[in-house]
Amino acid sequence: MEPASVYTCRIVALSLHGLTTVGSHEGRMLMKRVVNILTLLVSIAALLAPTALAQMPEVEISSFDKPSFGHSTASMLSANKFDEKNGVKIKWLFKQSRAANMDFAAGRDKITFSSSLLAEANRRLKGVKSVWLFNVVPLHGALLTEDPNLKTLKDLEGKTIAADTVTTNYAMFRYFVLKAGVDLNKVRIQSSNAPGLGTLLLAKRVDASQVWEPNLSHILDKNPGRFRNIEYVDDWLRYNKRPMRGYLGVAAHEDFVAGNREIIQKVYRAFKDLEGWVPSHHNEAAAIVSGATGIAPAAIKAALGAKRLAYDVVSAGAIAEQIKDVFKAGLEIGYMKEMPDDGIIYTGLKE
Repeated sequence: MEPASVYTCRIVALSLHGLTTVGSHEGRMLMKRVVNILTLLVSIAALLAPTALAQMPEVEISSFDKPSFGHSTASMLSANKFDEKNGVKIKWLFKQSRAANMDFAAGRDKITFSSSLLAEANRRLKGVKSVWLFNVVPLHGALLTEDPNLKTLKDLEGKTIAADTVTTNYAMFRYFVLKAGVDLNKVRIQSSNAPGLGTLLLAKRVDASQVWEPNLSHILDKNPGRFRNIEYVDDWLRYNKRPMRGYLGVAAHEDFVAGNREIIQKVYRAFKDLEGWVPSHHNEAAAIVSGATGIAPAAIKAALGAKRLAYDVVSAGAIAEQIKDVFKAGLEIGYMKEMPDDGIIYTGLKE
């Protein structure tokens, strides 16, 4: 079967050929030559198109599995083909949090979208030659509770909470808790992966769960009016001179960076396109994420509308000072023992 472009051209060619029945013999011959040349050119273009597509570079990027910022972001980016529109094909590798962290640290995954600033700093300090390329998602996390006596972080002492303790979302939660003057030794922590946080809360085995999107809005949507969310991220400005920029982004190993700078630029542009698309397409975004995760569209729209699921795609080099503020927070909570070297901040991206 002929490609559609060739088939269409032949129809056009036949129409033009009909015009040659009128006029001089020389005119008809000239028109025939023009039609044949046009047909040949379109046929060549159709043959070359699959070759061009086959030459599009492909890159594997790991990410946390659903429900997570990474999985939701990947589903929207892929559905809109923002990667292919920028000349690169992203193959997503979804993994649970522990597996994603271990595989990237071991070098089995060369580029990851499960990279938070603190995790990357710790890896580099331990000898892993990783580089933080660009930010994608600003920090958001909250406590969900139905305990009437739990109104602020200061009320946590003596309580039991569920948290995914291997994540840096939990590490940043610890920063805000300590800043609020809470003695964490007086708080019981029950560790769970992201899907289990809601289960423990619903079963009343904990007083609160420390969660983030899209899990947070999923729990609220399924249990209207039952839980309150205690927000704390906005307190950053009380403790720091600058707004917080830099939390969850894309990182890669130095050897990958050295040989793939053009691919990194294309991946960055794909994420920038997604950032520009989301604010005016909440309905479409909610439908895509719902289809990928099973979470109700209303929950996703609520997260987008409240800007709990939001984007701040910016190169690491453009926010170097804010990145160092986050590193200092990591030092303060004992997440790492020293500041990483400046080589962790990638400066090769063009805006």
